[in-house]
This record gives sequence, C-alpha cells and structure tokens, in this order.
Amino acid sequence: MNKILSVQFLDNYKIAVELENGSSFVYNLKPKLKTARFAALEDIDFFKSGILVEKDFIKWSDSLMLYAYEMLDGMKK
Repeated sequence: MNKILSVQFLDNYKIAVELENGSSFVYNLKPKLKTARFAALEDIDFFKSGILVEKDFIKWSDSLMLYAYEMLDGMKK
C-alpha cells in the first residue's frame, strides 16, 4: 500500500496528496460533503485543520478520518 508523504488542503475542498513512491494527485472531497460522515467539513477552517497521521490517513477529529486507500479507490472510479 502506498504511504502518503504529504497533504495540502486547497480551495474548494480539494486535497493535494503526494505519495512516497513519487506519485501525486488531487482528491476532490466536495461531493462527499453531502454525506453524514463528512458534513462537518463544510466549515472550511475545520477542513483545512486536518493532519496527516502515520502516513496513512488524514484526521480531523477522533471520529472523522479519511484513509489513503479510500482516496486511491475513489480515484479509480
């Protein structure tokens, strides 16, 4: 599994992700803001407060996380 080297929170609820293998992509979280799981991230300041944990996931709170595999699986669709 690819590990995340860095993340950068961009405007319009996008996340620039750089992987350890040198690949990078921009993940658009905006469509997921309508779900119960991610609704709290509509607050742009809260969205931008996420932190990368263990090169594996972005954490906003103890109950709100987004894993690398979820972003990568979402990019395949």
